[in-house]
Amino acid sequence: MAEQNRDNQKQEKIKRKKRLFGPIPAIVSALALCTLLWFFFFYESVYDKLAAIEAARAIPDSENAATIYNKLPGYDSDLLKYDFPTESFEDVTLARPWSGEDYPELAGWFEEREDIIHDLIRASKIEQCRFPLTDFPKGTGLHGQRLKSLRTWTFFLVRSANNDIAEGRIEKALEKCFCLIRMGRHNRQQPFSLDFTIGINIESMSLRRMRTCIVERDLTDEYLQAIEAQIKQPNNQWIQDMDNMLAVEKLYVKILPHTPSETGWWHQLKARWQKKRDQDSKIDRIKELYTRLLADRRANFILTALRRFRNQNGHWPESLEALLPFVDKNIFIDPQNNNFFTYKLTDDGFILYSKGPNNIDENGSDKNGADDRPIWPLQIPQTSEKNAGEKQPATEKKEIE
Repeated sequence: MAEQNRDNQKQEKIKRKKRLFGPIPAIVSALALCTLLWFFFFYESVYDKLAAIEAARAIPDSENAATIYNKLPGYDSDLLKYDFPTESFEDVTLARPWSGEDYPELAGWFEEREDIIHDLIRASKIEQCRFPLTDFPKGTGLHGQRLKSLRTWTFFLVRSANNDIAEGRIEKALEKCFCLIRMGRHNRQQPFSLDFTIGINIESMSLRRMRTCIVERDLTDEYLQAIEAQIKQPNNQWIQDMDNMLAVEKLYVKILPHTPSETGWWHQLKARWQKKRDQDSKIDRIKELYTRLLADRRANFILTALRRFRNQNGHWPESLEALLPFVDKNIFIDPQNNNFFTYKLTDDGFILYSKGPNNIDENGSDKNGADDRPIWPLQIPQTSEKNAGEKQPATEKKEIE
């Protein structure tokens, strides 16, 4: 009897287990079927997602400045490479105006390449620019070559504009400066943080080049209005642009080959965590650079107002408050620190600079840990003995390396 009870209890346990676990195979089968159906009908690989992004970015060739850039020399050509005899020669012609009388061979070299300047200007007048995405990662070399060519074109235009400024061809100089601004904005239309950063630096280079025209040349109000029209960018959607960049770069991280140090699940996990930290740092850097660009634009608006004041009064104003009839007072606020730009009259002109993100007045210095940003002169002379004998580095060359 006792044995029969044990058998009954055992059978009852088996029945309870069947009732408890009976649905599990059906659930697992259903999940497997759903996963299979999702994979066949809804799954998108990284390459599928990139192709979808590419399709959404597509525009007609006639509306795409990239179709002109792609035909320009620079990718595999030495046509735009000038053999500078010394590094000093190379730096000087990039940093400030130079005349054909002082550098006749370089002036002749530029005259032979007027058609390239014309094509760059023509490309820059097209509003949109889309370079292809879907050749990545196979096409990373092409991306690097394009950025190298962009660097070459930028220095080419800057030197040519410097020659125009020195020889009084202000309209041509400004046309090349405007071209550089639009080239920088073209680069910022690409969904890569590197392109975005380089685009910012190209526009900043152009803004600095304009300053010599504004301050040292007697520009008419017509020229000043043209400069202000180019500086103003009505569609500042850089946060949306940055979101697009991050979306694309996250996809690219998934298809990049792992380095030997990233083999194994633990090392891959650490590598992904580090890449996330690097991406956060990248975002902070982009925000910093873009805010600095906004400061550079405002600074040029201040300079055009200073030029108008001088044109009307024959001298520079005592303070920025005297410019209020010419500009909105918000132009005087530096977006890097939400404080005023620093303006000081000197014996032979004036000094204008930003106190930088730290909002500490360091006399316009950006050396030895100081973060002021010189506006005018382009390199503010330092009175301290420590900085007096320093050679000014070719900072512009480094910014778009």
